[in-house]
Amino acid sequence: MSEKTRNQFRALQVFADLEPSGFTIEDLPANPLQALEEWILSAAEAGQAEPHAMTLCTVDADGTPSSRVLLCKDIDDERLYFATHSDSRKGQEIARNPRVAVQFHWPTVGRQLRIVGDAEATGRTDSRRDFAERGRGSRLSAHLHRPTPPADRDEVLAEYARLSASYPDEVPYLPSWTLYGIRPDELEFWEASPDRIHTRVNYRREAGDWQTEYLWP
Repeated sequence: MSEKTRNQFRALQVFADLEPSGFTIEDLPANPLQALEEWILSAAEAGQAEPHAMTLCTVDADGTPSSRVLLCKDIDDERLYFATHSDSRKGQEIARNPRVAVQFHWPTVGRQLRIVGDAEATGRTDSRRDFAERGRGSRLSAHLHRPTPPADRDEVLAEYARLSASYPDEVPYLPSWTLYGIRPDELEFWEASPDRIHTRVNYRREAGDWQTEYLWP
């Protein structure tokens, strides 16, 4: 271990000027997905950048995990949604093993949220709608999806310019573009406290109903 790095890290402030809300189980809705939506919007109001960004974790056939940050596109009473190519690494891993983990982190308000559940591709209609609602740059970028890596950054930029010229108006839908829904069976809501007595509330789906409980800090 590096003593210099360790000391530098120890000197960094943690939870500086944080004023936790002190939430309780009673403050949370019976449906945790509604609570998730409220926490995202609350973080947005507090100035958190990209409050709908989440880390998605999948595993490959050998059980090796991988994670990446992407955007939550929607939430309803049963699922939260994200989109990607079905033949991407995460798409292929979900096809083999639908169990995923998700992490939201909102440092501005000292909150995070952990989710475990199953991911499943939605229908083509929903996937087309998601693609159509994306900005032009995002749709063009989706067309850069390739099975082999580019030679360099210049090749990426040149291909983007070609695509932009090829589709001056409408950017066509890609069949591989897929909207996925994650149906959670466990969610943990966590709020930091400067005294380190953090608040943790866990939701677990049992026999179709949500059960809640406090967890030790």
